[in-house]
Amino acid sequence: AIAREAYSGGYFLEAETAYERYLQSDPQGKHRLEAWTRLVEICAGVKGDPDKAVTLLETATLEYGARAKENWPLLFRLGELYEQRGQRQKAIEAWGRCLDTAGGDAPKMVQAQLRMAIADRALGKSDVAVDLLTRSVQQATDPEVKARVMYELAQTYGLSWNWGKAKGILEEILAQDKAPQDLKIMSAFLLADAYEAERNLPKARELLLSIKDTYPNPEVIATRLASLGQHNESPAVAKL
Repeated sequence: AIAREAYSGGYFLEAETAYERYLQSDPQGKHRLEAWTRLVEICAGVKGDPDKAVTLLETATLEYGARAKENWPLLFRLGELYEQRGQRQKAIEAWGRCLDTAGGDAPKMVQAQLRMAIADRALGKSDVAVDLLTRSVQQATDPEVKARVMYELAQTYGLSWNWGKAKGILEEILAQDKAPQDLKIMSAFLLADAYEAERNLPKARELLLSIKDTYPNPEVIATRLASLGQHNESPAVAKL
């Protein structure tokens, strides 16, 4: 009760001390998951001490190893903190453990696989990322989540210069009524990259013009359009 009151009042150091005392004094307490979770929030979010937050989570995941439902969010947060510290392989392992504790819950599996895929892609394992994302597209039931997974899959293909597959996925996203508007804008931008790579500059320009008023950074669109315009100039005009 002391910890909760301090936390809700913004007295985080007092809350931290009280939660730590609770964990030490009540090994079988029914509020231990709350205490572990709040301590991680205080260390990672308030004190800016991700190292201690990781240590707390590593201990908590051991305590809840036999309780999959409670352990899943702890493991997922542990993966996020590993990634923030640049420990991508450890992050992938933590999210892999999330898959083992998901109990066939498709949304949880998709969430973990998506994070694993992005981390694997950053490590240069594009083939692994493609497998994870392809599986997630098939498993996703929420239209918005599915569209976002499809975008990451298209981006992975694009980074591998497999623009043919990337284009098909991006065009499918743009055709979806339930795809979020921000995702459609990013998909149009990436699709413009695909057409530019194929030297279809008119189509690339058309796509960029379609998002010039909605893209988060209009200067990027202006720069891209100017670059496409230069590509179309004859040598004599370029010289002038």
